[in-house]
Order: sequence, then structure tokens, then C-alpha cells
Amino acid sequence: MDETTIQELRELAEQNGIDPDQLLAIGETDGLDPELRRAVADILGDVTLFGQALDGLDHD
Repeated sequence: MDETTIQELRELAEQNGIDPDQLLAIGETDGLDPELRRAVADILGDVTLFGQALDGLDHD
């Protein structure tokens, strides 16, 4: 993951009461096989995009 994605995941985790270090540790776990590690990274990226979309909504 690039640094921007990591920062966005940290912010999203904090906004939702999740420990950002724990969330990122899931994506970097060495015990996962490479395919599963890529899948976790993709999911975390999707979560980031979803969070950005929510932030972009007009909150009236």
C-alpha cells in the first residue's frame, strides 16, 4: 500500500473507533499467503474508497 492509502485508512479507522495500527497489521500479516495478502490489501483499499465517498456526501 502506498503512504496515501495508509494515511486514509488510519483516518477512516479513527473515525469509526477502530485502532488504526490493528487494522493495518491485518493487511501486513506475514502469516497470510500472497494471494490472501493481496486480497486483504484490495479490501482495505476498497474500504478507503468507500470512506472517501461517504466523506464526499453532502451532510445537510
